[in-house]
Amino acid sequence: MSLSRIEFVRRLRRLFRQVEFQVSKRFALSTREDRIFFALVPTVGLVAGGLAVIVQRLSEWLRVLLWGYTPSFEFAVRAGLSGWRVLLALVTGGVLVAILQRLAKAPLASHGVSSLVESVALHGGRLSVKPVLFSAAAAIATVGSGGSLGREGPMLRLGAAVSSWLGQRLGLSSRRLKILLGCGTAAGFAAAFNVPIGGSLFAMEVVLGSFALEIFGPIVVAAVLATLLSRAAESAAPIYPLEGYALASPWEIGFHFGLGLVGAVAAVAFVLGVRLFARLFRKIAVVPEAVLPVFGLALLAGLGFFWPEVLGNGFSTITSALREEFPWRLLALLAGLKLIATALTAGSGCPGGHFTPSLCFGALVGGAYGELVHTAFPHATASSGSYAAVGMAAVAAGSSHAPLSAILILFELTGNYDLILPLMIAAIVSSMVAKRLYPYSIYTEPLERRGVELSWRMEEAALAGLRVEDLVRDDAETLLPTATYAEVVDRFLGSKRHRIFVVDGERNLRGFVSLHDIKHALRATDSLSVKTAGDLMAPVTTTIGIADRLHRVAEDFARSDFERLPVLGDDGRYRGVIAKRDLLAVYAQEVLGRPAVLSTFVASDQNGTRGTAVELPPDFALRSIAATEELAGRTLAECSLPQRFAVRVIEIKRPGPAGPEWIVPDATTVVGYGDELVVLGPTKRVEALAAGRFDDPIGREGDA
Repeated sequence: MSLSRIEFVRRLRRLFRQVEFQVSKRFALSTREDRIFFALVPTVGLVAGGLAVIVQRLSEWLRVLLWGYTPSFEFAVRAGLSGWRVLLALVTGGVLVAILQRLAKAPLASHGVSSLVESVALHGGRLSVKPVLFSAAAAIATVGSGGSLGREGPMLRLGAAVSSWLGQRLGLSSRRLKILLGCGTAAGFAAAFNVPIGGSLFAMEVVLGSFALEIFGPIVVAAVLATLLSRAAESAAPIYPLEGYALASPWEIGFHFGLGLVGAVAAVAFVLGVRLFARLFRKIAVVPEAVLPVFGLALLAGLGFFWPEVLGNGFSTITSALREEFPWRLLALLAGLKLIATALTAGSGCPGGHFTPSLCFGALVGGAYGELVHTAFPHATASSGSYAAVGMAAVAAGSSHAPLSAILILFELTGNYDLILPLMIAAIVSSMVAKRLYPYSIYTEPLERRGVELSWRMEEAALAGLRVEDLVRDDAETLLPTATYAEVVDRFLGSKRHRIFVVDGERNLRGFVSLHDIKHALRATDSLSVKTAGDLMAPVTTTIGIADRLHRVAEDFARSDFERLPVLGDDGRYRGVIAKRDLLAVYAQEVLGRPAVLSTFVASDQNGTRGTAVELPPDFALRSIAATEELAGRTLAECSLPQRFAVRVIEIKRPGPAGPEWIVPDATTVVGYGDELVVLGPTKRVEALAAGRFDDPIGREGDA
């Protein structure tokens, strides 16, 4: 029986490899990473969609528990809910947030969309799951108790965290990891609002900062699958269905241009309002920081008891503004109060989404603007409801600096294509003007407050996520200041360089000597015997810090005529050089997706870890490959990989009870099940080994 079971497992593995090979061939998935990524994209979409449904249900359950069976917070208060009950509900939410914040041992409000932007820009798409889980739980407590933030926050953060965790566990490259994080973000956002197109653009425009085709495809797939799952569990209808709203005349587009200007000012006020209250809460010495969420939501309870329209994410308030149920004075008042309510909630440290409250604030601002315009020009303008919808897009675009996302999200939220022209005008104008008025969005302002410098485009982020220490090369070809002219000439004769750096005995960079300096010195032949490197050298005008990020180094190279720049440590001592070709190799690998021509080997000792960049030969690859059935259980000598594939096994990563173990193998090392082999060899042959082509290791086309 045991033998038949083993045979069954072997046949199942063989069948799986055959299917994997056919799928890989059909979709041009030449590497193991390609196949893993291909499988993870739909997985992330479905998981993120499921998590969004869970967040929705938990938020509703908490709202019913604290507020009773009521369609909205506003309805509960208007129906006669006592002030003490309102205070109890919101304070309970604040207590839950404070407890979770203490358990997490970190501020939970910092793990919002801004953390996703920072992860892509500076950390290669790597997110820690634990703080995101605490933040999501606290956001559910905030939204369910009546806090003025949106539930989309925990939905998209959970999707992003799960995708990053899966990608890290399966060893994806930083570029693929960023794209997968974008897939999780898009899936969570799409499921939150039933907006697959808008969710996709939000992930690309806000989080990734790129619209590349290789990014667009996976993100759309994940967003569509998440939306389908969300629609099956909730509803497929638009959240704010609008009918009959359209331009009353072509001239009305000018009023929507004006709404874009108003929306820009409102958006900047929204961003600065949240920042102002965050500063005020930090300066309140009489309230301990640990209980600030309780204090903030208690203040919100007092405001919400008299003006319940400002409680929650604003769904009922937006609906009332779109239906033109409020006069302009009340709309303007509620807009100011909603801004205060959102700033109270977010400023006190409660986590949650900022996009939904920005929509509500925009609907109130746009509705008030529309009432005034329609009163002044009743025959040339549409009613205020259409301006409320356009105002949502204007404020969302201005506060997020994402006009394309705002346009398509509002189109999907309303299902009204007739509004697309005013949406486009107002969103674009608002975004452009808001950037001029204040350069940071609601998602980048928290990072600026913490001193985090961002690189906007994903291409730049690929370099910004790496530091000089990852590429610095040791420089043995240096000169002492006391080196004679003859020694300097001998050093140049034995080197291919055109300039050599002068470093004293204490590793201080003194200058450099170039071939031009040597030729210039030949004019004074009488004094050559007494000249030293210190006499010949010129000052160094551009130096690189060991902790500098590579996108800044690229700018330094753009202003320099040299192929190598000197690198100084934190103590100001000379550490080596960074070469332009290494920087271009990283760019080609991380941005263009070309095979790696550089590998960084990391060594660990009692002084920590240090990396050394090693250049690979042309058309060679260094890759981690999972041990297949043909290899497992055999020694490396029996596998005959150098003879069959012309590749060498450099290292083996073996799972163990205390964590992975790294083995430097020899010919007698036995490959185990679950091992990962780090192999070096010609790129096509490494890919053949990764694809499991043992019968045809080189492929029909050979190495040509």
